[in-house]
Amino acid sequence: MATVITKTIDPVTRLEGHLKVKINVSGGAVTDALASGLLFRGFETILLNRDPLDAPTISQRICGVCHCVHRLTSILALENAAGMVPPPNAVRIRNIEQAVTFIYSHLAHIFLLAGPDYDLYGLVPGLSEGKNVDSYNQIVKTVVLPAQRLCHEIGAIFGGKTPHHMTTLPGGVTCKPTKNAIDLALAKLGELKALASAYLPQVHAFLESNRATLENFGRGYGNLIAFGAFANPADPTNPAKHLLKRGVILNGIKQALDVGKITEAVRFSWYAAGTGGYPASEPAPQPAYAKAGAYSWIKAPRYLGAACEAGPLARMAISGLYRARASVYDRLKARLLETELLVANVEKWIGQLVAGATVYKAFTTPTNASGIGLWEAPRGANGHWVRIEGSRIKKYQVIPPTNWNASPRDGAGLLGPLEKALIGTPVADPQKPLNAMKVVRSFDPCIACSVH
Repeated sequence: MATVITKTIDPVTRLEGHLKVKINVSGGAVTDALASGLLFRGFETILLNRDPLDAPTISQRICGVCHCVHRLTSILALENAAGMVPPPNAVRIRNIEQAVTFIYSHLAHIFLLAGPDYDLYGLVPGLSEGKNVDSYNQIVKTVVLPAQRLCHEIGAIFGGKTPHHMTTLPGGVTCKPTKNAIDLALAKLGELKALASAYLPQVHAFLESNRATLENFGRGYGNLIAFGAFANPADPTNPAKHLLKRGVILNGIKQALDVGKITEAVRFSWYAAGTGGYPASEPAPQPAYAKAGAYSWIKAPRYLGAACEAGPLARMAISGLYRARASVYDRLKARLLETELLVANVEKWIGQLVAGATVYKAFTTPTNASGIGLWEAPRGANGHWVRIEGSRIKKYQVIPPTNWNASPRDGAGLLGPLEKALIGTPVADPQKPLNAMKVVRSFDPCIACSVH
């Protein structure tokens, strides 16, 4: 029998938050994996009994990267509960703010977080071994930091500031665009396009030259889920009209998403038995640290009992813009293609803004109602569920993207997508499981969101 070597990486570096991964290696490959989120934050508990209008402001503090995503998803849940639709100009501004967040997050992942695993796609040889760090820092200064600044500046033009902008609220936005604001946003977008055009082709070239290797590991289940994003200003509540579509791919078959089929399992999470289940109707998971057999503060969402992967790959595949096949290569490629798609569409949405047009409809908080907000974060499907009773929040539930991706096992023993993707990954040296870390980072985990 081959020797089994257990390796624990705690924390996994170059991702958002604190993730612990434990793998068993035997015969030169990963044979088992556990992914653990190691902090409880309690945002759902904080929101109980508050005014529903507090929810967007508090929930956006779940994350410092996709802050505007949680804010908008919370707003969508409240608008859904109230049955109201914002004006087209407001939808365009929301799309712009969301898209620049996606772009800066993707570029940071491509170059800053994942890039060192691939010697920055051949631009900085030996970087994965800690060599030529000065050259890496120069590229960060040349690409990542300017891109982040430009994205933040575009977002701040319409959001007032960033991160944690405050101009988006139930009913629309508070910032009425002017011609000067539109022209300034287009000018800054021009600089961002120039950066993308200069560096993204080099990443494409690297991926194609290493495609055969990167396609051979990190595949996982291949089940994909997306909630849809970037609404059509003329029909914003119709997910079929979104730029990026809503849906699921199970066992290779694409189908419409039924939100009622989403459940949360907590058998191997530090939450009390008997909690979880359907986020809209059943008790919210209650903390139970040190529960026997549990190993993570991340819950385990499932769709029809299946473990599904979320993220750029899921969005692009479900939208018919990329193939429905999961591997390290496919996650990197889909994120790169989505970045280019969004740069082009930000320009379109800015150009469609109407200076001085209405951006807000009066919003009245319902006394008793339930609402669901479904949107996408850079890392995947993001859902907020709210129940309002007596004009107060009776229940609030959040399922962010990394809950889907880095979930632990469920009651049936089904591994989370990241855990499953690690199985079979080639590892030449168990003390330096570089390929395993490539698999983990290909999901771009955000543990801050997942342990919300």
